[in-house]
Amino acid sequence: LCFRPELTDIPSFEFALRERVSHLSTFQHTSYARVRRVDRLNGGTLALFSECTSGVRLAELLAETARRGLVLDINTALCILRQLAPAVTLLNQSAHVANGALGPERLILTPQARLVIAESVVGGALEQLHYSRERYWQDLRVALPPSAGLPRFDESADVTQLGMVGLSLVLGRPLSSDEYPDALDDHEHVLVYVGIVAANVARALDAWGQRVGRPVGPDDVEYLTW
Repeated sequence: LCFRPELTDIPSFEFALRERVSHLSTFQHTSYARVRRVDRLNGGTLALFSECTSGVRLAELLAETARRGLVLDINTALCILRQLAPAVTLLNQSAHVANGALGPERLILTPQARLVIAESVVGGALEQLHYSRERYWQDLRVALPPSAGLPRFDESADVTQLGMVGLSLVLGRPLSSDEYPDALDDHEHVLVYVGIVAANVARALDAWGQRVGRPVGPDDVEYLTW
């Protein structure tokens, strides 16, 4: 992942990125694309190097689905959210940091329908930009909840972003630039509700899996209906 000069011209951006990469250097989980290092390319471009993950970005899948006039069935949405919600919680609890930059653009679906979170270290660096909520969404497709001061990339941001992913899955398309935050500001509670429901669905499915003596897996849902 290469960063545009207007981002890296802010000295604290690179510092925060390197600090987060260092902080998560020992964090490993199959739900996360492991970050290897931050480095400068020839010409000075700042780049983030991660392990290659085969698959398609969820944003690309949703865009193609919408382009063809197709829909994702509810089982697909539930399966994705069931993987995403516990992965987000794991980072919060194990590494004591929020992702802060969740979105379909940074989620990868592998050929085995496994969800992998990519670029999980960029939230702290993006927070250094001190953009408005509107600009974070317009320029970087990062959804952030209302706050008294500058936007914060904390656990509440993770909940809002989980809700945004859930809403995109329900709609079967990426949200457009004019749909957030203005169009949804009066319904911010809906995003929080969807995020919390997604987390509860994940726990409920895991509990059901324990009752039947096995985890809920790919054979239990039909992933894509085109």
